[in-house]
Amino acid sequence: MIRISLDAMGGDLGIEASIDGLDYYLARRNNDCDLFFNIFGNKEQIDKKLTRCKHIPQSIFEVFDTEDRKIASDEKPSISIRKGKGTSMFEAIAYVAAGKSDAVVSSGNTGAYMALSKVIIGTLAEIDRPALVSIIPNIKGKSIMLDLGANTDCSSTKLIQFALMGQAVARVLLNIDNPSIGLLNIGTERSKGTDALEGAFNFLSTSSTVNFIGFIEGTDITKGTSDVIVTDGFSGNISLKTMEGTMLYLMRLLQLELKSRVIGKIGGLFCKSAMKAVKNTLDPRMHNGAPLVGLKKIAIKSHGNSDYMGFSNAIATAISLAKSNFVSNIKESISIVEMERSNENHNKKC
Repeated sequence: MIRISLDAMGGDLGIEASIDGLDYYLARRNNDCDLFFNIFGNKEQIDKKLTRCKHIPQSIFEVFDTEDRKIASDEKPSISIRKGKGTSMFEAIAYVAAGKSDAVVSSGNTGAYMALSKVIIGTLAEIDRPALVSIIPNIKGKSIMLDLGANTDCSSTKLIQFALMGQAVARVLLNIDNPSIGLLNIGTERSKGTDALEGAFNFLSTSSTVNFIGFIEGTDITKGTSDVIVTDGFSGNISLKTMEGTMLYLMRLLQLELKSRVIGKIGGLFCKSAMKAVKNTLDPRMHNGAPLVGLKKIAIKSHGNSDYMGFSNAIATAISLAKSNFVSNIKESISIVEMERSNENHNKKC
């Protein structure tokens, strides 16, 4: 049985998104495993909401009352660590740390979620901070991209670790046995980029652990040049938000153009199904659920403004990772790489 902790109070929509998201997920699941959900939040409100849900049987959940205690969207991570105990987010994470749940899902404050997960669950050996990972649609299908904001300033060691983390995520969520790894840079030439990028490039290009293809540029993200895109959190977050904004702009521009003239309206009728397919592909809700990779257990971050559909996909991501040997695969990969780096340093000294 897989057990999932849900922070029902997190995000802009709180219980409306989390409980409806659970109901939506269960209505469409394939019943390939037994599930149980530990739900944290205001019990009175959650119970009231559950009575209106058609697909959540009483036997698969337990509600833990945290009253109205939740971490505010603008609360500093340091404050959440000191005063977060008793909130829905804190208790949901603590249940995973105690081994009572296999994964946790929250739409709450990203900084607080990252900080609490690191302190309560803990990171794997050799990992300083978890990385925020997401699925990115591209012309060939999908890619994994990290980091997306958790680590704004990264050393070559962190970038190497991100490559291993991304590789593990791609194997589980994209079903790719040997995913290709690309380092995001301002050019594909080896002479370009920061010292950290150069150091990561030099190691990854000689490592037997990853399928490294070298530097890639921003235009390669949507081309699908690599299965895994590795970058620091500063560049990654800007790239992600820029892509999301551009997609929304283009979709809105196309809608306005189709409605502005009679010929456009007629053409719109003929391409309605194609437009719907494109919209679904680009819809951020369909790719919602970013793992915080590098922790000892599984923690999934849902968008703060996510609705029930987005939260449902975050739950699906948590279950997919919980069903796999995700964490152990990362531990094994990192141990192999650390051995390679140790041997490399030894050979240099000799």
